[in-house]
Amino acid sequence: MKKVINIGCLKMYNAIINASALSSGGALTILRQFITYAASSNKRYLIFSPAGVELDSHENIDYVEVDTKSWLKRIWWDSFALKRYIEQHKIQCELCISLQNTSMNVDCQQIIYLHQPLPFTTVKYNFNKETLKYFLYKWFYKFFIFLFSSNSTRFVVQTQWMKTALLDNGVSERNISVFTPDINFPKDYTPKLNDSIVRLSDEPITFFYPASALFYKNHLLILSALSILKERELSNNVVFEVTLKVGDYPRFDEKVQQLGLESNISYLGVVSYKQVFDHYIDADAVLFPSYIETFGLPLAEAGILGKKIICSDLPYARDVLHNYQGVSFLDYQSAMKWADEMTLVIQHKNILKFPPLSFSHRATWKDFFNFI
Repeated sequence: MKKVINIGCLKMYNAIINASALSSGGALTILRQFITYAASSNKRYLIFSPAGVELDSHENIDYVEVDTKSWLKRIWWDSFALKRYIEQHKIQCELCISLQNTSMNVDCQQIIYLHQPLPFTTVKYNFNKETLKYFLYKWFYKFFIFLFSSNSTRFVVQTQWMKTALLDNGVSERNISVFTPDINFPKDYTPKLNDSIVRLSDEPITFFYPASALFYKNHLLILSALSILKERELSNNVVFEVTLKVGDYPRFDEKVQQLGLESNISYLGVVSYKQVFDHYIDADAVLFPSYIETFGLPLAEAGILGKKIICSDLPYARDVLHNYQGVSFLDYQSAMKWADEMTLVIQHKNILKFPPLSFSHRATWKDFFNFI
């Protein structure tokens, strides 16, 4: 453990935050959003943060870096080392918040911010080498979520379907709250909105999918749909943009080659948050065939831009895009249905635009801080 900011003589905190595993992706976004709101409060926080991750410095926030990159280190920290650190440094606190799903062995009031859907999903997937890690998450991770919880432990989730999942697992409704993540444009960003209505005949038709190389993100389904479009002779001017680079997902690369879709795939690699928004705006439609998600942040981001969205017909997507006019919900296993919907986009002469999705009526981080 590395002390990033000297705690000095101060031993009293309003809340201790366990975030040692939030080192990348959406998990790191959660941590950074938490820090933004914590910094504007009049309370003091001690955050156990992931080793090697740069975080903003604030007067009312102290950081202690913790290496929990392996499962054993993570279990040891949550179960024994965190409590020992608190006792050794004579730290007093009113509240402990776990931002990383699992409960903690602590003696104060505990809130668990739960954003890991795998233990609660009812979606079936094949057990193989690629899915082994996620099989373990599904069947064993739940044990650590509830290991140190009690009747007074409060749970915070991002969607109604996760609340329902906790109710089904015996958690009292009075101990569950739903708060939506913040959906904002990138800092200092002005959207490059396209004012044109009619699509030019020589413009490529672009489908954008911002997702990492995980099997449940379901990239292969889109390749199968593109193959159907190719059989229909509709693929010549179609581009599927992915936030992967060659080698990130070997099965994807192999299937691209097998189906002869090299000219239809644009490997964007890792792109900045600002660039992601530019790709949303430039795309004819945003695809989201993932079948395991808590919230699905790209759905919300595309929705606030009024983009055409084609996504899996699953509870998480229905929650996020409730009442949004520009979405088509499809069976995440049917390449034919995805090809049919993509065909409609291809044949549409106008650039599709819809009233932006609004989150003004939903409880967000601001409400979370009022809650705690």
